Amino acid sequence: MPELNLSDNMRNLRAANEYSQQEVSDMLHIARQTYSLYETGKRIPDTMTVCRLADIYQIPVETLLFGSFVNGQLADHPAHYHTAAGPDNSCMHLNGADAKMLMDYKSFPMEVQREVREFIRFKKHLLAKDNPGQGGTP
Repeated sequence: MPELNLSDNMRNLRAANEYSQQEVSDMLHIARQTYSLYETGKRIPDTMTVCRLADIYQIPVETLLFGSFVNGQLADHPAHYHTAAGPDNSCMHLNGADAKMLMDYKSFPMEVQREVREFIRFKKHLLAKDNPGQGGTP
């Protein structure tokens, strides 16, 4: 079974989002002292509180419980990769930050998605010009 990282994740995500313990406790409708006990691992929050925290940080509950965060980003770890199929049926692995970026992209309106794709093509063109023979890939 994966290691439970809930208290560390609560502290790291709160700090990365620049929330005080009081602000998070207010969002959860609990006392600051109770929240402090969760962060120090002296108490374990109930299921509803864990769900609310995952919602606040917009991450899956499983990631909140078992993920490893560094500066608010899901650390690269084989267990934290998602698999995606490429257009040529190749397989690529996405870490938590990559997966979040893709989810953000998919949440944009179609016009914004088109602008993002154009920007990527533009950047690839610039890289190809600066580094001939690399095909625009860093």
